Amino acid sequence: MKSLSKVLLVGAIAVMAIAVSVAPSEAAKKKRMKGPAAGTYVGQLCSTGGKVMIWGPDMKWSPALLTPVCASPMCPAAC
Repeated sequence: MKSLSKVLLVGAIAVMAIAVSVAPSEAAKKKRMKGPAAGTYVGQLCSTGGKVMIWGPDMKWSPALLTPVCASPMCPAAC
């Protein structure tokens, strides 16, 4: 009986440890999934890691067609 209670106690502690270790990663994932801020006007340009994005009439960021990439000094403001 004592050995069964010890096994259950160890199992409960292991489950709590796993739950605590998973909780922060879920919050970080939600932060990462958050995309760039919404644009203020149609045609607004911004850059993310060398890619140029344009705010379209569908209220979404899309890759720019004329200049899809940029070099460091010529990039628009970051998203």
